Amino acid sequence: MDDLIRQRKNPTHQMTEKGRAIEEESFRLVDLEAGPHGFSPLEWPLVRRMIHATADFEYKEITRFSPGSVEAGLHALQGGARILVDARMIACGLNPERLRLFGNEVVELLSHPEVVARAKATGGTRAEAAVRYAEEKGLLEGAIVGVGNAPTFLLALVEAVRRGARPALVLGMPVGFVNVLEAKQALMEAPVPWIVTEGRKGGSTLVVAALHALLRLAADGGVDTSRAYREG
Repeated sequence: MDDLIRQRKNPTHQMTEKGRAIEEESFRLVDLEAGPHGFSPLEWPLVRRMIHATADFEYKEITRFSPGSVEAGLHALQGGARILVDARMIACGLNPERLRLFGNEVVELLSHPEVVARAKATGGTRAEAAVRYAEEKGLLEGAIVGVGNAPTFLLALVEAVRRGARPALVLGMPVGFVNVLEAKQALMEAPVPWIVTEGRKGGSTLVVAALHALLRLAADGGVDTSRAYREG
């Protein structure tokens, strides 16, 4: 009963009993089909939710974590860190109730008038201009950065890190064909905590799924409380 009351009060859990049952059964089936894996108890909830969001079990094979990356993300979220994203789709996909739990603000800059003006003036991409603007305004420091759309955003972010910017965690999951592999490899060599989907696969949906998993873990004190995981 105490667990049920806690779940109802916790906005990272489904609001209704039926919703929770469907989610937990989905996670149980993912665990069952995924089988053995080498992810830690903090890493697997992210991979599982990414699989759940896409029905694509290849993410079990291509998702990589730098040491301590999940812990860094949880600490940042619990401290109210902003979440900087490269696509409005990510911002729209994040649950406002879950964000309010720790006061995490979502920032998307590609549509910012100054960013648009800079991109037009330089001939570069809005993604590159957005990173530069965020760096100048100090928005990268201690932030969680989610990249699901633009490899140029990720490459510019890595350059900012090399200049001294220090995000708390970078989710490097852009999808595509041009500069995708190079951008992800550059992130994995950068001095910052990261979570990456290797290869061409990725997308805003993946970033949303990973962030929701992190928010749930943060709310539950770093413990995966889903029935699927406990019984798996």
